[in-house]
Amino acid sequence: MVKNFVALPDEAIRQKSKEVTSFDKSVKDAITDLIETAEVQTDPPALGLAAPQIGVFKRIFVAKIRGKFRPFINTKILKTSKSEGAFLEGCFSVPKVYGNAIRPLEIAIESKDAQGKKIKKKYKGLAARIIQHEIDHLNGTLFIDHVENQNGKFFNVEKDKKGKEILVEIEKE
Repeated sequence: MVKNFVALPDEAIRQKSKEVTSFDKSVKDAITDLIETAEVQTDPPALGLAAPQIGVFKRIFVAKIRGKFRPFINTKILKTSKSEGAFLEGCFSVPKVYGNAIRPLEIAIESKDAQGKKIKKKYKGLAARIIQHEIDHLNGTLFIDHVENQNGKFFNVEKDKKGKEILVEIEKE
């Protein structure tokens, strides 16, 4: 079922999520709701969605990997690369705000699938960024926290006279 987003200024989005201990119907339902909610997002399209964003405070998220939303449960980052890069991020829980977050370019994770089977895998590039962004949600962290800590700038998307989308810096108060 498509769910509404928990978004700022609702501080619930900063709540830490609980480990999944039972791989029951509630987990499968949460995964279904995450995928269905993510799939209907078109402006911008969703690349990932974490359970806290739909009001379920369990360590579950979905990430679009090779064109398909895949579930990740109780995910832990085992290792990150020393090389990092900045990438423009946005979030449905921080509507219409974007910023460059610096993150490791490669990660190794341990996770569980919907049946509770353990998976260890390495990701790089966009997939690694999505997974890190979604794990942050499970810890009550938002991409804006990284941008702020890295003294980055925030942007809104606006349309120019020709209707083309452009980034416009948000002035600090």
